[in-house]
Amino acid sequence: MALKQLTIILLMALILGSYPAGTALPQEPSNRLGTAQVDAGDCSVLQKTNATSAMIILCSIAPTDDTYVDNLIPTKTFGDLGVLIVQNIPSVPISKTYAFMKFDLTKTLPAQVAQSGAIPLNASLRMYVRLMNFFYNATVEVHNVQAENWTENTLTWNNMPQFDANQYVSTNIIQNGTWARWNLTDLVQQRFNSSAQITFAAIASETSWRNLVWFDSKEHAFSNGSTAPTLELAFVEPYLTIETSYPNLAVSVGDREVVTNSNGTAQLLLPWGDYSVSVPDAITIRNGTRARFVDWNDNTNSSIRLVSVGNNLTLKANYGIQHELDVYSPFGNVTGGGWYFENTDATITIAPTAFPLEGLMGWFGGRYVFDHWSGGCTTTTSQCNVLMDSPKNAVALWRVDWTLTIILAIILVVATACVAVLRKQRHYTGKKIKRSKKKRVPPPHRRR
Repeated sequence: MALKQLTIILLMALILGSYPAGTALPQEPSNRLGTAQVDAGDCSVLQKTNATSAMIILCSIAPTDDTYVDNLIPTKTFGDLGVLIVQNIPSVPISKTYAFMKFDLTKTLPAQVAQSGAIPLNASLRMYVRLMNFFYNATVEVHNVQAENWTENTLTWNNMPQFDANQYVSTNIIQNGTWARWNLTDLVQQRFNSSAQITFAAIASETSWRNLVWFDSKEHAFSNGSTAPTLELAFVEPYLTIETSYPNLAVSVGDREVVTNSNGTAQLLLPWGDYSVSVPDAITIRNGTRARFVDWNDNTNSSIRLVSVGNNLTLKANYGIQHELDVYSPFGNVTGGGWYFENTDATITIAPTAFPLEGLMGWFGGRYVFDHWSGGCTTTTSQCNVLMDSPKNAVALWRVDWTLTIILAIILVVATACVAVLRKQRHYTGKKIKRSKKKRVPPPHRRR
């Protein structure tokens, strides 16, 4: 163990000695001309070229922890060294070292980006190559690491976290004193969380004498941290796209209003943040027919909603065709009129189904009686189902009914006749009684 550490120190001294004091270390070409600082110290914003161009925020994040682990010294930590060694060489025994880096996003991202849940459009890792094998050809893979509960002062080969063997990005390294770069966009987007930490492992999976590379760590003593591993994230101001099926439709986003184009689409470039979005509840198509808002493509069923725009977001407003059913009756209470979605059934009813006539005729039993429906419904029952495949109307038709009057008249006639008969019968019976009293004959014993 002492021999290996001594070898590392001697090699570091030899390499560092090749850079005289005051010599500028090689740097990547800068793409940050014309930038301005935002509210995070490690981030800057590219100036917009015009009002319609997107704002771009670039964040360069140094690791909070970086170290490597060695299979030949499985209990040793190397977090205080200025080098990250990645190798897989066929020595006897085979020597493997993996580098681990952890980046804390909680205090580095701008508030407007973090609060809106923005995901970087591009993500890359760069590491400064201090030394590589004499073949000047190495392949290093960067893998996602799920575990975050480790530090550079406690990580060893024996307790290192598992890395995802199937999710990685590899790059070829061919020169000392250069920056190696890995495009980690896919890996980062899959597990990005602006309020968490993100961890990677750099390994050489193939056992070969060429797979030996030394990278600078954040503790490198002679570069003032300028050659530390860096996670670079690019956040691009997002577009909000509203899709409908109707052109020239006014859509409100925050305090702005935009009109959909001929395809029914409206698009706005917005700063990161929360916005109120609304579309019309109803759109008139023609007389008696309209489009009615149903829901958004994420099943939100209110036409007014609050959205957090951190990344490009497309919302589709779904509408359904409705037809109007107009129901009328001069008497009674009708129900069921209104708007119905196309090809659904509407149920109309009327109650009560009879009303007395006005004035004296009503006292004598005359009344209005519901007869049948006309228009979209032709039944004679008080309830009717209407298929709403187009705008429709239904009118309740009534007739004058004298049935009660006739019945009352018959009853009156019959009653009058019965009274007359009874009177005649009573009169006839009285006359017979009087006549019998006058012709009364005394008994025989009195005749004598």
